[in-house]
Amino acid sequence: MAYSLSPKENYLLTLNHKPNEYTPGPGDAAVMGFAGPAIEMERGANGAGVDAFGVTWVAPWSAAGGALPTPGEFLLTDITEWKKTINIRGPEEYGWEEFGAVDIAGINRDVIGLDAFSLNCIYERLATLMGFEEALIALIEEPEASFELLSAITDWKIKVMEYYARYYKPDTYIFFDDVATEQRLFMAPETYRSLIKPLHTKLCNAAKEFGMIPIQHTCGKADSLVQDMIDEGAAGWHAVQATNDIEDIISKHGDEFVIIGGYNSNGPPGQPTATEDEIRAEVRRCMDSYAKHGKGYVFSGMIVNSVGRDNSNNETIADEFSKIRSQG
Repeated sequence: MAYSLSPKENYLLTLNHKPNEYTPGPGDAAVMGFAGPAIEMERGANGAGVDAFGVTWVAPWSAAGGALPTPGEFLLTDITEWKKTINIRGPEEYGWEEFGAVDIAGINRDVIGLDAFSLNCIYERLATLMGFEEALIALIEEPEASFELLSAITDWKIKVMEYYARYYKPDTYIFFDDVATEQRLFMAPETYRSLIKPLHTKLCNAAKEFGMIPIQHTCGKADSLVQDMIDEGAAGWHAVQATNDIEDIISKHGDEFVIIGGYNSNGPPGQPTATEDEIRAEVRRCMDSYAKHGKGYVFSGMIVNSVGRDNSNNETIADEFSKIRSQG
């Protein structure tokens, strides 16, 4: 089926809550977005490196090639002492112009949108400095010191955002802050709303000032925070997993909020043993269940497991999506 809108035009219409021509999906934005220089998650040639906060990262086989802070090595043990412990390199110390020229070379910006990925945002960054458990304890026991450090992280993020805007000119700003497991939030909603929500709001406002559409990335079951994300000014929620009540969110908020995701990555269709039929059926389920509203939805799905990315399975996801969309 022929469409009059380019993928970028249609994608941005959807994110701006305006009538679109078709459900956006794989290929409508630059693949996986760009994070710029490795200031947030540094990996050297030997699989390890130090980021702008001084955190050392490794890429073990068990993480499917993904990076994580060196297990058991945390820079901060007392949140009240963070000013004495944490030294943050400024974004100006990195070669943005060079990275930008390489990263976006060959992308037709008239046709394809560009997502900027801001990794390790607010709570996630605190967890890289202290570990998940100690970070959560700090939020409860030392809320004032926690908010002070989280605010400093936010201000640094906004400085970095300026470099994204200057050297990448992205269409969206997707900030990664996982605050939930597959079953529930890591923290009480009140803790999120008092310590994190104001800073997410500050990020969203800054992104808009720099001409980017803000989108929150949060894995896990976080549908209890949908209204909070809307209040923050986020246009949508990225990497939404099937554990959330996606149909209900779209039916209630599809005119003001976009769900990006839906594929059951933790269920049978997301396993390395999934058959081609199971994968294709899951893509069809997403489109039948979520795209039927004609608003508030961007399909996204991929399979990642402990032994790495199965590209053939992900190609099947993209192929089935393409077939469905070609049929109108």
